Amino acid sequence: MGNGNDSILEAYLFETNSLLEQLDSLVLAAEEKDSFSEEDVNTIFRIMHTIKGSAAMMDLDGISTLAHAVEDVFFILREDPSRLALGGEALFDVVFQASDFLKSEVDSVQNTGDATQDPSAMIQELERLSALMQ
Repeated sequence: MGNGNDSILEAYLFETNSLLEQLDSLVLAAEEKDSFSEEDVNTIFRIMHTIKGSAAMMDLDGISTLAHAVEDVFFILREDPSRLALGGEALFDVVFQASDFLKSEVDSVQNTGDATQDPSAMIQELERLSALMQ
């Protein structure tokens, strides 16, 4: 890669790592309260939207697809916050799992230049959760 691509990759890694740290802080605080506030839901939606778009631009399809699945769950919650109760503890668990997966993949991109893990099982769980909440 040339300097231009290196700086794009560095910017991607910095932004995504920062967003994932913010996500973890939000989810930990929400778990302590046993609920996501409307602001939490909107912020997590935006974080996932940004990660999804950035990963897509970097051709990191697994990261983008997983972020999209998390974004879809939080879209449902944005549209109808009463659906939050339907997600229960499973919502916290799956968001933590998705965050761990995304961090692992971003580390892989940083170390090897590629993300190769398969997020299919996690995406299926998010889709199952979305269906329960609709």
